[in-house]
Amino acid sequence: RGSKDKIFVVKINPYMPDKLITVGIKHMKFWRRAGGGLIGRKGCIGLAGMQMCAVYGWTEEMAFSGTSTGDVCIWRDVFLIKTVKAHDGPVFSMHALEKGFVTGGKDGVVALWDDTFERCLKTYAIKRAALAPGSKGLLLEDNPSIRAISLGHGHILVGTKNGEILEVDKSGPITLLVQGHMEGEVWGLATHPHLPICATVSDDKTLRIWDLSPSHCMLAVRKLKKGGRCCCFSPDGKALAVGLNDGSFLIVNADTLEDLVSFQHRKDVISEIRFSPGAGKYLAVASCDNFVDIYNVMSSKRVGICKGASSYITHMDWDIRGKLLQVNTGAKEQLFFEAPRGKKQTIPSLEVEKIGWASWTSVLGSCCEGIWPIIGEVTDVTASCLTSDSKVLATGDDFGFVKLFRYPAKGKFGKFKRYVAHSTHVTNVRWTYDDSLLVTVGGADTSLMLWTYEMEGHRDSRQCDSEESDLDSEEDGGYDSDVTRENEINYTIKALSTNIRPMFGIKPHLQQKEPTLDER
Repeated sequence: RGSKDKIFVVKINPYMPDKLITVGIKHMKFWRRAGGGLIGRKGCIGLAGMQMCAVYGWTEEMAFSGTSTGDVCIWRDVFLIKTVKAHDGPVFSMHALEKGFVTGGKDGVVALWDDTFERCLKTYAIKRAALAPGSKGLLLEDNPSIRAISLGHGHILVGTKNGEILEVDKSGPITLLVQGHMEGEVWGLATHPHLPICATVSDDKTLRIWDLSPSHCMLAVRKLKKGGRCCCFSPDGKALAVGLNDGSFLIVNADTLEDLVSFQHRKDVISEIRFSPGAGKYLAVASCDNFVDIYNVMSSKRVGICKGASSYITHMDWDIRGKLLQVNTGAKEQLFFEAPRGKKQTIPSLEVEKIGWASWTSVLGSCCEGIWPIIGEVTDVTASCLTSDSKVLATGDDFGFVKLFRYPAKGKFGKFKRYVAHSTHVTNVRWTYDDSLLVTVGGADTSLMLWTYEMEGHRDSRQCDSEESDLDSEEDGGYDSDVTRENEINYTIKALSTNIRPMFGIKPHLQQKEPTLDER
């Protein structure tokens, strides 16, 4: 066991792989391998604070660690030689160079040091004003806390607490390479009705606008009082509604992100929010306390309440007339309500298919029965979205897959195309206004991903980045499906089929045994 408290870093000695160090809360330990285990010795110091990071130095005996008080500790074997003040606040990251070190701290400063930490050679403050013109996006704030540092091709790569990765040139310029949401999960996603942009809202209490054109950068960001789980553009694209985790919601100007109006009638999370089609006269707001509130946007008043759901609301769609709401719940209910009063309606499944819907994000009903997985529950499909021509239904699920189905997907276990990129569950999927791109967001990986949609017969022969299933052909029975393949895989056998380590020699039960004395 390493320590009773948290361990932040484990570093293997580059000169002697049998040695390593661990650092954490009131913890600095030096380990060496002995037989099949490890023997550890504590660093000889009464540590008052936390050790946040560590690296090995220019010899196998030298090690350096950063503390929560902003100091760098210099070690020879298990003995502390001296400490050097490096940052205002905790030193979160440290990287060893050929002739020196680079450190990063909570103060948002990157510092270059000589090989003995005697002299600070140069500092770089991560600020908006220091960003180079080629940067892709905007810094959420000046001097963000630096959590990771690496070096490559003469540049310093910096990762911040705010989900930004920057490249610092030693001569000075700082370039923002990529950024995303940070804490919690991302669920809220909306594409603009006329432009190649989208909005996302997250548990990290930020609302962000993204450019989906080839520049792929963040155009605007706004901090919120609470995290959010849903958002929606008005039909004219001028307003953006955002549902928050405290039961409130707000409507902001889509260009400036300034408040237009806000309400709070619920105490639980707002799980879905939708403007009615056409003039966007009404706004439907669904919450996790099983209700859907309907508001008149022009008069800023609640005009209806949809009651009768036995669980939280997961998905919601308007019909093209703006007179009917379709609602999915966590109890696998597909419910219908008249708008704007919210009176519950009973509609046979055959009639539902005849209704023209302004959007389709439902995962329930006979039209999308084929998207339900073989193993698991229908609730494992977290999101769906139908193209404007009502031909292709995209889904995201708890297994990290993005799938494409032909619509309507009637009957069980429909054929699909499957793509993999997210490292965790896919929380939302949306087509852009012209169906040229599919936008997806991941939950715990907090990432926003873009997929190019190529019509059948117009696909390029280029190599795809994702694990794409085979293309259509007569040999594999037309539109390819992974369903049969998944049915035939025995995951237990597959997990055990790969050796943990390479084996040599003859297995014991196959070896020729010498006869015993009695046998002779």
